[in-house]
Amino acid sequence: MKKLLVVGLLVIATASAFAQGQVSFNNNGILPGNPDSIAVFFGDPAAGGHRLTLGDGAFVAQLWYGPAGSIESALTALTDPPTAFRVATTVNPGTWAAGGTKTLPGIAEQATAVLQVRVWDTTKGSTYAAASAANNGQYVGKSVLFNYVAPPAGSPASAYNMANFTGFFVAVPEPSVIALGILGAGVLLLRRRK
Repeated sequence: MKKLLVVGLLVIATASAFAQGQVSFNNNGILPGNPDSIAVFFGDPAAGGHRLTLGDGAFVAQLWYGPAGSIESALTALTDPPTAFRVATTVNPGTWAAGGTKTLPGIAEQATAVLQVRVWDTTKGSTYAAASAANNGQYVGKSVLFNYVAPPAGSPASAYNMANFTGFFVAVPEPSVIALGILGAGVLLLRRRK
C-alpha cells in the first residue's frame, strides 16, 4: 500500500512539473475602475480615436508569447484562431469577444512569460504581418510587451487575468489625409471636365 501511495505521489509530482501555464485572453473587466487603460482604440484617442468595434472593420486580436526576457521578434503566435472584436452595439467597445483561456506551450506554471496582443483588420490581410506589410502599418496595432506569471493549477479565475496588459490604438489614416485625398480627386475630376 505504501509503495502504491509513493508511486501515486511521484506520478502527480511529475505531471505537475510538466504542467503548462495558462492565461485568460480577455481585456474586458481587467481594471474595472479604468476601462480605457485596457481598451483598444481605432485611431489615437488623443486625436479623436474611439474604442474599436466590428463597426470599424473585421478586426481580430491574437496573443503572442515567449519565455521571460523574449524580444518582440522572438514571440510566437498561439495556434488558436484570432478572436474577433465585439459588434458596434456592444456595451464594452474596445474589447474582443470570447478570448477564453489559452495554454502557453513551453511555459510552466509559476514561470514568467512575455506576452503581446496584436490586432489587425482581416480584410487588409489574413495575418498581422500580411496586414501590416500591405497597408504600410495602417489598420494594425500591438500592445507593448508585458510580463505574465502563469499561476499554479487551482488558482482563482482572476489570477489568470493579463494584469500587466495596457491598451493601445490601431493606426488609421489621419482624417486630414483622407480629406486631402478626396479634395485632390475632386480637383482632378473638375480639371478633366474642362
